[in-house]
Amino acid sequence: MERREKPKDERVEAPSALNPIGNPALPGNTSSGGQNWATYMTTEFNTTLTLAYIFARSASVVDAEIIPSRSKSSFSFAQQIVHFQDAIGHRPHYAAWTEKNIVATVWFGFNDLSVVSHKRGQAAVLAAANRRIFELSQILYDTGIRNFIFIEIPPKELFPSHQAHKSNDTHHSYEMVSYAVNRWNSLLRQNTVRFRKSHPDAKVTYVEIWDIFYEAFLRPQDLGAPNSTCVDPSGKGCLWANTGHPGEKIHQLIGARVAEKAWG
Repeated sequence: MERREKPKDERVEAPSALNPIGNPALPGNTSSGGQNWATYMTTEFNTTLTLAYIFARSASVVDAEIIPSRSKSSFSFAQQIVHFQDAIGHRPHYAAWTEKNIVATVWFGFNDLSVVSHKRGQAAVLAAANRRIFELSQILYDTGIRNFIFIEIPPKELFPSHQAHKSNDTHHSYEMVSYAVNRWNSLLRQNTVRFRKSHPDAKVTYVEIWDIFYEAFLRPQDLGAPNSTCVDPSGKGCLWANTGHPGEKIHQLIGARVAEKAWG
């Protein structure tokens, strides 16, 4: 695994009771227009002080050696693990975690699909990237983590950016995206089961979220949105913060579910 430069941030405060994500201040730099599922886990869906060490970066893929990211500045899952090991993997005094109080939440694939879902031979490369998630998660296991959450890809066909392709599409873009999502999630579920069986001392959970998106899309008024396709950059008035990302309301539901699986 290649060690490249870490994010060139100045030294900042670690997560604390005053700011559970450490840096930047809540809600952080998110795609939701406000809080996202991870910040909801730390601020709302828990019973004890919960701190989030977020190593994720926008546009990240699993491993750029398999599927390159569209952004040269993004950190892949492989590189994020290096960052984790350098920052808190050695259980420093400021983050003295134990296997009983840490959970690794892994949500990858969305950006990988965006790169290859319209290309020939996508099945083989998606399978390789999916397997790589668990090869890299083995490193986290070897570091001492015993609680893993693997989150499936949401139904991209419901996103406004893909709804636009639903009709008058002679290239089958809509169907190709749907196929790629279903294929990825099927592989993720299978690989999660394999990882669980090979690590009987760990809690390994696959989290479904497709129903959250479908229920929101079919009944947007229940979440205070006027319709299923409107966009609100603040993430509050519509289901979507932009045409390619859900807003706060959907993220809140995801955060509640992931927290239930993680802490339950």
